[in-house]
This record gives sequence, C-alpha cells and structure tokens, in this order.
Amino acid sequence: MSAESNENVHVRVTRLEESVMFTDQTSEALSEEIRNVARSIEALARRLGTLETRLTEIADREQEPGLVPPPHSAGPDISRDPL
Repeated sequence: MSAESNENVHVRVTRLEESVMFTDQTSEALSEEIRNVARSIEALARRLGTLETRLTEIADREQEPGLVPPPHSAGPDISRDPL
C-alpha cells in the first residue's frame, strides 16, 4: 500500500471511530431520558391511583343511606325538607 492509501485508510477509520463514539453518546443520552420519563410515568400512575381511591371513598360515602345534605345546601329549586 502506498503512503497516500494508508493515510486515506487512517482518515476513514478515524471518522468511523468518531461516528461510533457519537452514536454511543447519543444512545446513552436517550436511554437516560427514557429512564427519566419512565420514573415520571410511575410517579403519575401512583398519584392517579391515590386520586381514584379517594374519589371512590367519597362516592361511597355519598351513597350511604341516611345522609341528607343540610338545608342550607339546597338550591332554590330543591325542597329544603329532607324527606
């Protein structure tokens, strides 16, 4: 091989190495971002579960017999007589 050919091969190998390094860095950055998004989704899922539980508890309490809203909560079209 000639000196010029060796130089050309060296340049090409260097470019390939740089490309692989850049690809590795990009891949690692994207992986970290995916981990961050997954943690955020898990936190939001926990919060949603808590809200669903609380809303279910509130709905269950409202459906319990014998609970009558106080007279002052009745609107103008609603009878103030609980029975």
